[in-house]
Amino acid sequence: MASSQMSLLLVALLALTASTSAIPTVYDFVNQFGFPSGVLPDSVESYSTTPSDGGAYTFAVYLKKPCYVKYDYLVHFESEITGKISNGQITELKGLKAQSLWFWLSIDQIKVDGSSLQFTLGLLSVKSDISFFEAIPTCKDKALAACDQSTNKLISQLPLKLE
Repeated sequence: MASSQMSLLLVALLALTASTSAIPTVYDFVNQFGFPSGVLPDSVESYSTTPSDGGAYTFAVYLKKPCYVKYDYLVHFESEITGKISNGQITELKGLKAQSLWFWLSIDQIKVDGSSLQFTLGLLSVKSDISFFEAIPTCKDKALAACDQSTNKLISQLPLKLE
């Protein structure tokens, strides 16, 4: 009797393991739409998606807490990031800001443009090499901690192009 209960428990655990391992990570999810994993930091706790029109999805990504990542420029991630993702573009983006000079500008949209990612910050457009986003970055609690101290670049310099 104990042996059959142990076998049943083992089968149940194996079934649970198999079903949870099939759930894609948020990094797998963004990869499906042509984005590198590093557009999101390592502190993602969970995410949700809802199918939308034309193969797009609305999404919400939940981080452990707000934080900063230093890419080619400094980016602030809120604890909740929302938007709409489709092949090669993220629109209606909320929860991301980039530092430009002394100001923080909301990142409204991200597009894959060949070997670059194009970020839209209001009327401004910025391109960064996609290679900056291949590795999943570590999110830091403080802006200065996120900055690479070995660089000679000022964190307030962000190459901007008016559209």
